[in-house]
Amino acid sequence: MTDGPSSRRTVIIGVDPGRSKCGLAVVYDDGSRKSLAVVPTPEIADRLDAEVRASDVRAICIGHATGSDSIVAVCASRWPNIPRRVVDETNTTLEARRLYYFDHPPRGLWRFVPRGLLVPDEPLDAYAALLIVSRFQAEKDLRDTDHPRAGKG
Repeated sequence: MTDGPSSRRTVIIGVDPGRSKCGLAVVYDDGSRKSLAVVPTPEIADRLDAEVRASDVRAICIGHATGSDSIVAVCASRWPNIPRRVVDETNTTLEARRLYYFDHPPRGLWRFVPRGLLVPDEPLDAYAALLIVSRFQAEKDLRDTDHPRAGKG
């Protein structure tokens, strides 16, 4: 195996920006997860840089709410050749809770407690970032279906 760019898998990066922390999801093109993390906001650029160096990044998807402008600006200045997309992140926190409990189902008597009453053991920002990538992929699939010749050359 070589260390060149051809040996690296293509990924999509999702960022759920926030004032103090950001969710970070790195997803392979086939939809499988490479990593999920919650990163302090001041460190997000360095974490993104590490992912850009380690993988062939197809796109960076950024949630549209709090702090998105600064993340978009950092991405545009540091990685101008990587497409950026601001994605609607409405209700991602609620959906992230469901996704978290799908991955980490309650055990013992906790499984009888309604999910809405449970408090996750970790912040949900990474799962929100994963949902941002999912929404980007769904939008892309819809665009490709609506315009089969778009983007093909």
